[in-house]
Amino acid sequence: MKKIKYLIIMAVAVMLSVSCSDDDDDNDVNPLVGNWELTESVEGYELSLTATFNSNLTGTMSTVLTFEGETVTENESFTWSTDGNKLTLIINGMTEISTYSISGNTLTVTSDGENIVLTRV
Repeated sequence: MKKIKYLIIMAVAVMLSVSCSDDDDDNDVNPLVGNWELTESVEGYELSLTATFNSNLTGTMSTVLTFEGETVTENESFTWSTDGNKLTLIINGMTEISTYSISGNTLTVTSDGENIVLTRV
């Protein structure tokens, strides 16, 4: 009788270990998820932009503009989605649709014919 119980317990343990796998779709995480940064200096202006794309399709954007010692900071929240190479951002009720591409740690967003290049941080 002990052998039968032992065999049943072993069979259940083997079935559980075989059937229990990590079904999390970690490989399905959108490559946009993470922190991206842009820093530029043009004609005395310094611009720093940091965008955070969260996996729950929300995000934040922080923009710091400095000119002649004066600094202006703006923080905004947004929602986002992608469809192929199209990126849709909704910020303050306004929808912006752009194209995007990611190569390594570089994110290029094209909107109205202008490219914005950010780097993953």
